[in-house]
Amino acid sequence: MTRLKTELVEYMIDGMTSYNQVLKQKIGVDLAGLAMRTFHMSEADFDRARNCNRVAVVPITQGEGIIGSFSESVAAIVESMGFRVDVMPHTDVDGIYDGYQRGCNLFFFADDIRYLALNTKTNKASDNNYATALGFIEVLTALMERHGKDIAKEKILQIGHGIVGREAVQILKQRGVDFDIYDKDPQTLAGLSHKKLTGKEEIKDYRYILDFTNEGGWLKDAYLADAILYASPGVPYSMDEVAESRFEDRAVHDNLEIGTAIMLGEALQI
Repeated sequence: MTRLKTELVEYMIDGMTSYNQVLKQKIGVDLAGLAMRTFHMSEADFDRARNCNRVAVVPITQGEGIIGSFSESVAAIVESMGFRVDVMPHTDVDGIYDGYQRGCNLFFFADDIRYLALNTKTNKASDNNYATALGFIEVLTALMERHGKDIAKEKILQIGHGIVGREAVQILKQRGVDFDIYDKDPQTLAGLSHKKLTGKEEIKDYRYILDFTNEGGWLKDAYLADAILYASPGVPYSMDEVAESRFEDRAVHDNLEIGTAIMLGEALQI
């Protein structure tokens, strides 16, 4: 997991209503709807899940320690999806014990290496790297549908082949999506049979983009075609200010929300 900073997550504590409204305008569903769509859950199924699961967010001090507002932000995301959730008053193992004492069965926790959701009723676990890749592929699919396009019939560009990007490659392959790929380090793409871009100037040839890079401001407006559709969980945001402004209505980017929502949805699966 990319180590977040407090200023990149604290807005979520009071901002989830606005976030969900904007997301729904762009892709047709909010976070709860995205989880239902991704895992083919009905509203009735999701309502039952809301009623029979209780969520604990456990602060973890391992490694570099607790990121300020991280646990509270995770709780705000989960609460915005209609679930009962509490941040545990204690950390680490003692915090997990707090959750058990409160009757929680769904636990969220993260250290420097992994951000995990664990359902103790079903022994189902969800890793944020996979969930983020899956979530943003689903977001781009929905965004394209909103604009009258079918991801199965179009060429996609994936940018970035790091931890999350590698997960995305496997999901796209499983779904039969036609995609090319770019990474600033060509060695990371060795062994992939898909077309590889030789330079970022070639990005302009694509209209539908998944971006899994985590370097801020490198994706200049000049590298992008008109009327692109774009989805990215990158922290910080790849687009420069000009590009971000130009494609505000045609791009979905966040720091934590979509990955967390998909973790919750996956952890609910049997």
